[in-house]
Amino acid sequence: MSRRIVISGLGAVCPRATGPAALWERFSQGDVGPPSSLAERIPDAAFAKQSAQLRHMDRLGRIALTATTLSIEDAGPGNPLQTGIAFGSSYGCLPTNAEYLEAILERGGRYGNPVVFQNTVTNAATGYISMVHDLRGPTATLCSGHAAGLEALRFGCQQIEEGQAERMVVVGADTLSPMLLAGIALPEGMRVSEAACALVLEEHTRALTRGAHRHAEVLGTGHRGGSLTNQAHTLARAVRDAMHLARIEPEQLGAVFSCASGRGDFDGWEQRGLHEALGAHAAKVPVSCPKDVLGESFSTAGMLAVVLATRALDKGCALVTALGGEGSALAVVLRGGAHD
Repeated sequence: MSRRIVISGLGAVCPRATGPAALWERFSQGDVGPPSSLAERIPDAAFAKQSAQLRHMDRLGRIALTATTLSIEDAGPGNPLQTGIAFGSSYGCLPTNAEYLEAILERGGRYGNPVVFQNTVTNAATGYISMVHDLRGPTATLCSGHAAGLEALRFGCQQIEEGQAERMVVVGADTLSPMLLAGIALPEGMRVSEAACALVLEEHTRALTRGAHRHAEVLGTGHRGGSLTNQAHTLARAVRDAMHLARIEPEQLGAVFSCASGRGDFDGWEQRGLHEALGAHAAKVPVSCPKDVLGESFSTAGMLAVVLATRALDKGCALVTALGGEGSALAVVLRGGAHD
């Protein structure tokens, strides 16, 4: 990468944890306990502090804004005119669209709720974040399946590298609804979860100058697409691209934060892809599966894995992966600690 980019702010909210410290505590304990249901939702109290003027936000906007606020508070002050937003979501506003259309189907076109209608586009959440925090830099909303969160992170790095923004707030969020869950083919017994996660990215020197805490450095990212029948090779290419940009060899990876979820096809693709990319080191490097504890949170899972990696790393390097399910694969290489 042409510029050194660090993560200076972290924010996360999921059903049983709010904030990176609570998220890490839950993950490190590893005991999820018996779920009340297979689909876990974030308690409304998690975003109760949001302004009354934003009460018409849908659930996606609320959880995304909550995570973003936590990350910006963690990062400290920056120039809002030079701060952009990259928002990634797997299913976006589909639950809100269902709510809006149900009223029309039941009562007729005159009964479409205009308050709900304003949230029937996924980039409404990006707009709320921009308005609340007065962020005026470049914005993008990415809906690219389960890899959307890491794709947003990659986009954010590109904006800083190209000089389009001084800072980028990268957000991933997905919500759940009965209709959405009914339409997704999930393995029996899989735990699924709402979640939102946000990171603040900025150039290393700028963060160092203002005395910001540097949670980790993004050394390289890789993004590849390919045939649905060849996802293992697609992931291997993305991992190699990320390591090439990071200028590291497989042996320098101290940990892998996997996107394994219990789906046999996805997990098989990832295992074969890691072995293809890392060679003999694939059998030696510790592999962690955050979804075992946190559940399948779709686009947000990769972002949560990044937060966990920043907490787990000391000075070493870690790899975070994501498979989009539509032929796309993302990989991110991080280095922990503050390297001046």
